Amino acid sequence: MATKLGQVAKLVCAAVLAGLLVGGILLPAVGPVGLAAKNASEQARAQPLDEPPLPQLSTILAADGSKIASFFYENRTDVTIDKIAPVMQKALVSIEDARFYQHGALDLKGTIRAMVRDQSQGAQKQGGSSLTQQYVKNVLFETAGTRVAQAQDRLSKAHTKAAKRQAQTALDAAQAVQDSTIAPNLNRKLQELRYALWVEEHYSKNDILDKYLNIAYFGHFAYGVEAASLRYFGVHASKLTTAQAATLAGMVNNANKYDPIKYPGTVLQRRNTVLDQMVKLGQLSQSEANTTKAKPLGLKPQILPGGCDSSTYAYFCLYVQNEILTNPVFGSTPETRRGLLNTGGLTIQTSLSPKAQDAAQRAVDSKSSSRSSRITMEAMVQPGTGKIEGIAVSRKFGLDKHEASFDYAVDIAHGGGGGVAAGSTFKVFTLAAALENGHRLDETINSPSSTSVSGYTDCAGNRLNWPHVSNAGESESGAYNLQTGTWDSVNTYYALLERDVGLCKVATMAAKFGMTRTDGSPLHQVPSMTLGSNEIDIVHQAAAYAGFAASGKYCKPIAINAIADSTGKQLTVPSAGCKQVIRADTANEVSKILKGVLTRGTAKGNSLSDGRPAAGKTGTNEGLTSVMFAGYTTDLAAVLWYGNPDAPFGDPVNAYGASLAPAWARSLVEALNGIPQSDFPDPGNVFGYAAAPPAKPGKKGGKKPGPKNGGIKGGPKNGGIKVPPGH
Repeated sequence: MATKLGQVAKLVCAAVLAGLLVGGILLPAVGPVGLAAKNASEQARAQPLDEPPLPQLSTILAADGSKIASFFYENRTDVTIDKIAPVMQKALVSIEDARFYQHGALDLKGTIRAMVRDQSQGAQKQGGSSLTQQYVKNVLFETAGTRVAQAQDRLSKAHTKAAKRQAQTALDAAQAVQDSTIAPNLNRKLQELRYALWVEEHYSKNDILDKYLNIAYFGHFAYGVEAASLRYFGVHASKLTTAQAATLAGMVNNANKYDPIKYPGTVLQRRNTVLDQMVKLGQLSQSEANTTKAKPLGLKPQILPGGCDSSTYAYFCLYVQNEILTNPVFGSTPETRRGLLNTGGLTIQTSLSPKAQDAAQRAVDSKSSSRSSRITMEAMVQPGTGKIEGIAVSRKFGLDKHEASFDYAVDIAHGGGGGVAAGSTFKVFTLAAALENGHRLDETINSPSSTSVSGYTDCAGNRLNWPHVSNAGESESGAYNLQTGTWDSVNTYYALLERDVGLCKVATMAAKFGMTRTDGSPLHQVPSMTLGSNEIDIVHQAAAYAGFAASGKYCKPIAINAIADSTGKQLTVPSAGCKQVIRADTANEVSKILKGVLTRGTAKGNSLSDGRPAAGKTGTNEGLTSVMFAGYTTDLAAVLWYGNPDAPFGDPVNAYGASLAPAWARSLVEALNGIPQSDFPDPGNVFGYAAAPPAKPGKKGGKKPGPKNGGIKGGPKNGGIKVPPGH
């Protein structure tokens, strides 16, 4: 008896609720009506719906348009109605709101029938709501969810008690609003109805259907029909078949219950129900429905895109990600920048060349196993533009053993670590400073195998000394000039040249080419700077060498060519800021000298196999603990490094920089395949002529080092890093 009375009470409540809803639409705001009907009428007046942009998936593309990675808070890509298969539109309307094109904001018949049924069955089925009402509910829920996520982000980053209290209060308030969007009560229904009336007044039925299909949740982090089509079937929404469309249409009622991956049998039955409904409404023939029912679900689940860890080019992706997250051009706060990346629906066109990237990866893999404690890495930068074409590391990106969670090849601002030693590849800045400040090719300096040098002056006017510097072999001594001293990479020659040019001028030259320490701070101005005593990253080193390849026009390294938001609007991206930093003839003379390193110097015999003109410089750290080769053609600069950055002085590689030249040369040949060859401009006789002295025995990059061949140890006076031996 009690049960029957309860059911009667529920039916009465349902009737009252239906009456209020009907009154809210049909009755005027004033007149001879009851107070309840009057209030309902006033509350049901159309009210503008705030429709903030839905979180959109952002996509990172390579220079050729291929996808590198995706970032999202919700995996969604909005599409217009003409990009959604007509059968998908018909299937959705058939199963969710068959009278969608006949009624307004509220389907009175369906609402009353659903309320009476739900109350009599003692459960909330959420039936009877029009697609317009469902769209409104989704908008309100999405808006509240975004606020909850923002509040959670604030709470996770709060450090003080006061900040945590404020963040928690904001989170509680946001969650209360979110909870109210799903609470089954009259006030919420009336509020949704007011919004639905406004939506019906301002949008066409097709617009409303499009909006609904883009906001609906289809499970497995797929928001909107485009993401769902790709997630479950690997096709765009415009290509959906009848069977696929019916499957997706059946899921929106309850994405968890109708999960095709977990419950394929249940979803198959639901799909067939949708097909039957389409036949009933004349949207599908019975024969086509029967044929479709005989087919399996035909799922082709796709791996969910997201973040750099799932990218083929993880390290380059990480560089792009950190550029967006740290550069103020993308927003004034970290939260704003992260929100832009994760929800802005950006299309990020990058400078990555898959051909160059793959060539660099083959080069590093040829030198190091992915499970080795030592790593090899290479960075490639285009001269004249600063575009980074590739960043390759032999160690896989990840958190497991023998993997890396940051990018050894880049600076700290872009997700890098503590940097690496450049060795004698840094001598290029001393060479350029000497040429730019009047030193001629025919000048010689008597360079002993080891010496002490005094009289250095940094930019602050401090006087510095170099107590002991030695060459990579005790037999290496004699008179050297700018050419031969560079070809043979003579440490004592460069120590004396740096003193004569001026330590400050050498530091200034390096800074002109964008060189800083890996944390972004200025280089330590110490005598051993010319031998690579500052910790640097190889991306900026490659960009600096690219500046010499471009006749002295330096461009900051950039990875982003263009960014468009979800509406197609182009956003501002970081500029390479290309500018002429030294005279063209100076840079071209540097290139002419460095060409000799490959033909008669420490890297002799490693010219490019395709005959393309190239220039380069070897570098080795003290104790043979790491090596570097830096070089370029007119079209591409590349820096290759090998060692153990986690134990920079405790894991000797027992090799010289020249050992990297073959892999470096192969990577450039592969990366530049198909690009016309060109030579560096001739500097002319601006700097005079120099007669090369006959080669001395034991002068190549493979000779044995002498004792303490790197010079002084690291400390406050030399940048905190051991001095490389020069080759």
